[in-house]
Amino acid sequence: MKCQHCRKKAIIKSPRLCEDHFPEYFERKIGKFLDKFKIKNKKILVSISGGKDSVVVSYVLSKLKEKYNLQIEYFFIDLGIPIFSEKSKEISLEVTKKLNNELIIYNLEKEDGFTIMDIKYKPCSYCGMIRRYILNKYAYENNFDYVVLGHNLDDEVFFLFNNMFNKNISQLQRTGPLTLTIKEKKLIGRIKPLYFLTEEEILLYAKLNSLPYIGCACPNSLKSTQRKFKTNIEFSRDQKLNIVYTILEVKKYLPEEKVELKFCQNCGYPTTSDTCKFCKTKERLRR
Repeated sequence: MKCQHCRKKAIIKSPRLCEDHFPEYFERKIGKFLDKFKIKNKKILVSISGGKDSVVVSYVLSKLKEKYNLQIEYFFIDLGIPIFSEKSKEISLEVTKKLNNELIIYNLEKEDGFTIMDIKYKPCSYCGMIRRYILNKYAYENNFDYVVLGHNLDDEVFFLFNNMFNKNISQLQRTGPLTLTIKEKKLIGRIKPLYFLTEEEILLYAKLNSLPYIGCACPNSLKSTQRKFKTNIEFSRDQKLNIVYTILEVKKYLPEEKVELKFCQNCGYPTTSDTCKFCKTKERLRR
Protein backbone atom coordinates (compact mmCIF):
# COMPACT_ATOMS: atom_id res chain seq x y z
CA MET A 1 0.00 0.00 0.00
CA LYS A 2 1.59 3.23 -1.19
CA CYS A 3 1.13 6.80 0.03
CA GLN A 4 -1.38 8.75 -2.08
CA HIS A 5 1.16 11.60 -2.42
CA CYS A 6 4.36 9.65 -3.05
CA ARG A 7 5.64 6.10 -3.54
CA LYS A 8 6.62 5.53 0.08
CA LYS A 9 4.93 2.86 2.16
CA ALA A 10 1.66 4.07 3.69
CA ILE A 11 1.40 3.75 7.47
CA ILE A 12 -2.38 4.27 7.58
CA LYS A 13 -5.11 2.99 5.27
CA SER A 14 -7.53 5.92 5.37
CA PRO A 15 -6.25 8.43 4.45
CA ARG A 16 -3.49 6.50 2.66
CA LEU A 17 -0.39 8.37 3.82
CA CYS A 18 3.27 7.74 4.66
CA GLU A 19 5.11 8.82 7.80
CA ASP A 20 6.17 12.06 6.08
CA HIS A 21 2.78 13.15 4.76
CA PHE A 22 0.60 11.99 7.66
CA PRO A 23 1.75 14.62 10.22
CA GLU A 24 1.26 17.36 7.60
CA TYR A 25 -2.30 16.12 6.94
CA PHE A 26 -3.06 15.90 10.68
CA GLU A 27 -1.86 19.43 11.47
CA ARG A 28 -3.59 20.82 8.38
CA LYS A 29 -6.90 19.31 9.58
CA ILE A 30 -6.58 21.15 12.90
CA GLY A 31 -5.59 24.34 11.08
CA LYS A 32 -8.75 24.03 8.95
CA PHE A 33 -10.77 23.61 12.13
CA LEU A 34 -9.33 26.84 13.55
CA ASP A 35 -10.02 28.62 10.26
CA LYS A 36 -13.59 27.35 9.99
CA PHE A 37 -14.56 28.41 13.49
CA LYS A 38 -12.49 31.63 13.45
CA ILE A 39 -10.26 30.63 16.37
CA LYS A 40 -7.72 33.39 15.85
CA ASN A 41 -6.41 36.09 18.21
CA LYS A 42 -8.00 34.19 21.11
CA LYS A 43 -7.05 33.35 24.68
CA ILE A 44 -7.64 29.63 25.13
CA LEU A 45 -7.43 27.26 28.09
CA VAL A 46 -6.34 23.74 27.14
CA SER A 47 -7.55 20.96 29.40
CA ILE A 48 -4.72 18.43 29.59
CA SER A 49 -5.14 15.09 31.34
CA GLY A 50 -2.08 13.14 30.24
CA GLY A 51 -4.11 11.01 27.82
CA LYS A 52 -3.15 10.83 24.14
CA ASP A 53 -5.97 13.14 22.98
CA SER A 54 -5.19 16.06 25.28
CA VAL A 55 -1.43 15.61 24.79
CA VAL A 56 -1.76 15.67 20.99
CA VAL A 57 -4.10 18.67 20.89
CA SER A 58 -1.76 20.54 23.27
CA TYR A 59 1.23 19.80 21.05
CA VAL A 60 -0.42 20.76 17.74
CA LEU A 61 -1.94 23.99 19.10
CA SER A 62 1.48 24.93 20.43
CA LYS A 63 2.86 24.53 16.90
CA LEU A 64 0.06 26.65 15.44
CA LYS A 65 -0.16 29.35 18.11
CA GLU A 66 1.99 31.92 16.29
CA LYS A 67 0.15 31.49 12.99
CA TYR A 68 -3.21 32.01 14.72
CA ASN A 69 -1.96 34.41 17.41
CA LEU A 70 -3.24 32.22 20.21
CA GLN A 71 -2.57 32.85 23.89
CA ILE A 72 -2.52 29.37 25.40
CA GLU A 73 -2.53 28.13 28.99
CA TYR A 74 -2.61 24.49 30.09
CA PHE A 75 -4.82 23.28 32.94
CA PHE A 76 -4.71 19.97 34.81
CA ILE A 77 -7.33 18.81 37.31
CA ASP A 78 -6.03 16.42 39.99
CA LEU A 79 -9.09 14.32 40.81
CA GLY A 80 -7.34 12.29 43.51
CA ILE A 81 -7.45 8.87 41.81
CA PRO A 82 -4.71 6.76 43.44
CA ILE A 83 -1.66 6.23 41.19
CA PHE A 84 -3.59 7.23 38.03
CA SER A 85 -3.86 10.94 38.92
CA GLU A 86 -0.19 11.15 39.89
CA LYS A 87 0.92 9.49 36.66
CA SER A 88 -1.40 11.74 34.62
CA LYS A 89 0.00 14.83 36.33
CA GLU A 90 3.57 13.66 35.76
CA ILE A 91 2.96 13.25 32.01
CA SER A 92 1.09 16.57 31.76
CA LEU A 93 4.04 18.32 33.41
CA GLU A 94 6.46 16.59 31.04
CA VAL A 95 4.44 17.67 27.99
CA THR A 96 4.02 21.29 29.03
CA LYS A 97 7.72 21.50 29.88
CA LYS A 98 8.45 20.23 26.37
CA LEU A 99 6.22 23.03 25.05
CA ASN A 100 7.96 25.64 27.25
CA ASN A 101 4.74 26.37 29.11
CA GLU A 102 3.69 26.23 32.73
CA LEU A 103 0.98 23.84 33.87
CA ILE A 104 -1.80 25.15 36.11
CA ILE A 105 -2.70 22.38 38.56
CA TYR A 106 -6.08 22.37 40.29
CA ASN A 107 -6.20 19.94 43.23
CA LEU A 108 -9.81 18.95 43.84
CA GLU A 109 -9.20 17.78 47.42
CA LYS A 110 -7.34 20.95 48.45
CA GLU A 111 -9.73 23.33 46.72
CA ASP A 112 -13.07 21.64 47.35
CA GLY A 113 -12.50 19.11 50.12
CA PHE A 114 -13.21 15.87 48.27
CA THR A 115 -11.82 13.55 45.57
CA ILE A 116 -13.58 11.61 42.84
CA MET A 117 -12.95 8.46 44.91
CA ASP A 118 -15.39 9.76 47.53
CA ILE A 119 -18.18 9.31 44.98
CA LYS A 120 -19.19 5.65 45.11
CA TYR A 121 -22.06 5.60 42.59
CA LYS A 122 -21.30 6.21 38.90
CA PRO A 123 -18.14 8.29 39.47
CA CYS A 124 -17.62 8.70 35.68
CA SER A 125 -20.83 10.72 35.29
CA TYR A 126 -19.81 12.97 38.18
CA CYS A 127 -16.26 13.25 36.85
CA GLY A 128 -17.46 14.87 33.63
CA MET A 129 -19.68 17.33 35.50
CA ILE A 130 -16.90 18.25 37.94
CA ARG A 131 -14.35 18.83 35.18
CA ARG A 132 -16.78 20.98 33.16
CA TYR A 133 -17.61 23.09 36.20
CA ILE A 134 -14.00 23.72 37.24
CA LEU A 135 -12.81 24.47 33.70
CA ASN A 136 -15.68 26.86 33.04
CA LYS A 137 -15.23 28.64 36.37
CA TYR A 138 -11.49 29.09 35.96
CA ALA A 139 -11.84 30.18 32.33
CA TYR A 140 -14.54 32.73 33.18
CA GLU A 141 -12.64 34.19 36.14
CA ASN A 142 -9.47 34.53 34.04
CA ASN A 143 -11.10 35.96 30.92
CA PHE A 144 -10.52 33.12 28.45
CA ASP A 145 -12.35 33.03 25.14
CA TYR A 146 -12.58 29.23 24.91
CA VAL A 147 -11.79 26.00 26.73
CA VAL A 148 -10.12 23.36 24.52
CA LEU A 149 -11.15 19.72 24.99
CA GLY A 150 -9.57 16.59 23.51
CA HIS A 151 -12.79 14.87 22.39
CA ASN A 152 -12.30 13.00 19.13
CA LEU A 153 -14.47 11.54 16.38
CA ASP A 154 -14.88 8.19 18.16
CA ASP A 155 -16.03 9.99 21.33
CA GLU A 156 -18.66 11.90 19.37
CA VAL A 157 -19.96 8.79 17.61
CA PHE A 158 -20.40 7.11 21.00
CA PHE A 159 -22.16 10.22 22.38
CA LEU A 160 -24.60 10.21 19.47
CA PHE A 161 -25.44 6.51 19.61
CA ASN A 162 -25.68 6.44 23.40
CA ASN A 163 -28.25 9.23 23.37
CA MET A 164 -30.22 7.71 20.48
CA PHE A 165 -30.31 4.33 22.26
CA ASN A 166 -31.66 6.10 25.37
CA LYS A 167 -34.08 8.38 23.46
CA ASN A 168 -32.29 11.51 24.67
CA ILE A 169 -33.14 13.50 21.57
CA SER A 170 -32.58 16.84 23.31
CA GLN A 171 -28.97 15.80 23.96
CA LEU A 172 -28.34 15.63 20.21
CA GLN A 173 -28.62 19.42 20.19
CA ARG A 174 -25.53 19.52 22.37
CA THR A 175 -23.26 17.64 19.99
CA GLY A 176 -20.90 19.61 17.83
CA PRO A 177 -17.33 20.82 17.51
CA LEU A 178 -17.93 24.13 19.29
CA THR A 179 -20.18 25.86 21.80
CA LEU A 180 -20.40 29.63 22.04
CA THR A 181 -19.07 31.81 24.83
CA ILE A 182 -21.80 33.80 26.60
CA LYS A 183 -20.03 35.94 29.17
CA GLU A 184 -23.21 37.46 30.63
CA LYS A 185 -24.32 33.93 31.57
CA LYS A 186 -20.84 33.01 32.83
CA LEU A 187 -20.50 30.37 30.13
CA ILE A 188 -17.20 29.90 28.31
CA GLY A 189 -17.41 28.14 24.96
CA ARG A 190 -15.75 24.78 24.39
CA ILE A 191 -13.90 23.78 21.23
CA LYS A 192 -12.88 20.30 20.11
CA PRO A 193 -10.11 20.55 17.50
CA LEU A 194 -9.90 16.72 17.24
CA TYR A 195 -13.62 16.45 16.46
CA PHE A 196 -13.07 15.15 12.92
CA LEU A 197 -10.04 12.95 13.72
CA THR A 198 -10.19 9.31 14.82
CA GLU A 199 -8.48 7.68 17.79
CA GLU A 200 -6.33 5.71 15.33
CA GLU A 201 -5.08 8.93 13.72
CA ILE A 202 -4.40 10.58 17.08
CA LEU A 203 -2.49 7.57 18.40
CA LEU A 204 -0.39 7.43 15.23
CA TYR A 205 0.43 11.15 15.43
CA ALA A 206 1.49 10.77 19.08
CA LYS A 207 3.80 7.87 18.22
CA LEU A 208 5.36 9.60 15.20
CA ASN A 209 6.17 12.64 17.36
CA SER A 210 7.35 10.56 20.35
CA LEU A 211 4.80 12.23 22.62
CA PRO A 212 4.39 10.77 26.11
CA TYR A 213 0.87 9.85 27.21
CA ILE A 214 -0.70 7.67 29.84
CA GLY A 215 -1.28 4.30 28.21
CA CYS A 216 -3.94 2.92 30.53
CA ALA A 217 -7.57 3.85 31.08
CA CYS A 218 -8.81 5.44 34.28
CA PRO A 219 -9.65 2.56 36.68
CA ASN A 220 -13.12 4.06 37.21
CA SER A 221 -13.91 3.74 33.49
CA LEU A 222 -13.05 0.07 32.98
CA LYS A 223 -16.73 -0.97 33.04
CA SER A 224 -18.10 2.18 31.43
CA THR A 225 -20.65 2.03 28.59
CA GLN A 226 -18.35 4.07 26.37
CA ARG A 227 -15.49 1.60 26.76
CA LYS A 228 -17.77 -1.35 25.92
CA PHE A 229 -19.16 0.49 22.87
CA LYS A 230 -15.73 1.29 21.46
CA THR A 231 -14.56 -2.29 22.07
CA ASN A 232 -17.53 -3.99 20.41
CA ILE A 233 -18.57 -1.62 17.60
CA GLU A 234 -16.44 -1.13 14.51
CA PHE A 235 -16.97 1.62 11.94
CA SER A 236 -14.62 2.82 9.24
CA ARG A 237 -13.28 6.38 9.39
CA ASP A 238 -15.61 7.44 6.56
CA GLN A 239 -18.63 5.87 8.29
CA LYS A 240 -17.82 7.74 11.51
CA LEU A 241 -17.52 11.02 9.63
CA ASN A 242 -20.81 10.38 7.81
CA ILE A 243 -22.59 9.69 11.12
CA VAL A 244 -21.37 12.98 12.58
CA TYR A 245 -22.03 15.02 9.43
CA THR A 246 -25.56 13.57 9.22
CA ILE A 247 -26.43 14.49 12.81
CA LEU A 248 -24.96 17.98 12.41
CA GLU A 249 -27.23 18.43 9.39
CA VAL A 250 -30.27 16.96 11.18
CA LYS A 251 -29.70 19.36 14.09
CA LYS A 252 -30.67 22.24 11.81
CA TYR A 253 -34.21 20.86 11.64
CA LEU A 254 -34.63 20.03 15.33
CA PRO A 255 -36.45 22.56 17.51
CA GLU A 256 -34.06 24.71 19.47
CA GLU A 257 -33.47 23.40 22.97
CA LYS A 258 -34.98 25.83 25.46
CA VAL A 259 -33.20 25.79 28.81
CA GLU A 260 -33.94 28.37 31.47
CA LEU A 261 -30.63 29.15 33.13
CA LYS A 262 -30.40 30.52 36.65
CA PHE A 263 -27.40 31.32 38.80
CA CYS A 264 -26.57 28.95 41.65
CA GLN A 265 -27.45 30.45 45.02
CA ASN A 266 -24.17 29.14 46.45
CA CYS A 267 -21.49 29.76 43.81
CA GLY A 268 -23.22 32.07 41.34
CA TYR A 269 -22.54 29.91 38.27
CA PRO A 270 -25.13 28.73 35.71
CA THR A 271 -27.59 26.01 36.64
CA THR A 272 -31.12 24.92 35.76
CA SER A 273 -32.14 24.72 39.43
CA ASP A 274 -31.54 26.85 42.50
CA THR A 275 -28.34 24.98 43.39
CA CYS A 276 -25.92 23.59 40.79
CA LYS A 277 -24.97 19.91 40.71
CA PHE A 278 -21.37 20.68 41.70
CA CYS A 279 -22.45 22.47 44.89
CA LYS A 280 -24.99 19.74 45.68
CA THR A 281 -22.29 17.09 45.30
CA LYS A 282 -19.85 19.04 47.43
CA GLU A 283 -22.41 19.56 50.18
CA ARG A 284 -23.52 15.91 50.19
CA LEU A 285 -19.95 14.65 50.51
CA ARG A 286 -19.31 16.97 53.46
CA ARG A 287 -22.03 15.34 55.53
